[in-house]
Amino acid sequence: MSRRHTIIAGCVLTLTALTSSAVPAVVPAAVPVREASAFASLSTGKRKPPPDPIKQLPPGVIEALQRDFGLTRAQAETRLRNEARLTVVEARLRDMLGGCFGGAWLMGILSETLVVATTRAADVPRIVAAGAQPKIVAASLAKLRAIKQKLDESLPNHPTGGSVRYVDVKINKVVVLSRYAEATRRLIAAIPVDRSLVVVQPSTETPRPF
Repeated sequence: MSRRHTIIAGCVLTLTALTSSAVPAVVPAAVPVREASAFASLSTGKRKPPPDPIKQLPPGVIEALQRDFGLTRAQAETRLRNEARLTVVEARLRDMLGGCFGGAWLMGILSETLVVATTRAADVPRIVAAGAQPKIVAASLAKLRAIKQKLDESLPNHPTGGSVRYVDVKINKVVVLSRYAEATRRLIAAIPVDRSLVVVQPSTETPRPF
C-alpha cells in the first residue's frame, strides 16, 4: 500500500510523534483544546466548558473526513471531538511519564481510544486512571528519535541510504524505506545504533517537497 509521508496531526499523536512518526496523511485534526480550559475552577466550583472544536475548523474538514473514512457527518464530528479531548489527556500523560514516554496514538474509526506507550510497567495504573490504554515498549520516544537523528546524519544523501526514515511509535521502531533494502541494511550495520530498533522495508517511494 502506498503511503504519503506528510506528517499532519490526526490519526496518530506523534502525532507526539505523532508524531513524530510518519503516518498515512489525513485531514487536519481539530485544534487542540488547552488543558486549562478543560478543568473546573476550584475557587468557584464551576466547570467551564471547553470550546467546541467543531466550531474552530476550517471549511471542508468534516466533508473530507466523511469522504476519506466513509463516515456520516455525526461520526466525523464525534471523531474530531474525541481527538480534541484525548489530545489533552495525551499531553498530560506525556509530561507525567517524562523520559519513559514511548509515544501515543489513537485507535478506532472514531478515534475513541488513546493508546499511550511507556517503558516502565509502574506507569500502567496512572495511564489507565487518565482514561488511556497502556502499552509497555522497549524504547522511549526520545531514544527512537535519537536513533533516527543518527541515521539522518550518517545517511543524509547516500544513494542506498533509504528514501524515507521515520519513527513508528506503534511498532516502537525507526522505519527506513529503501529501494535497495539489503544495501541499506549493510550501511546501517556500520552505524553505532541499536539495530534491533531499526527496520528496513523495501519501497519505491520517494518524498515530495511541499
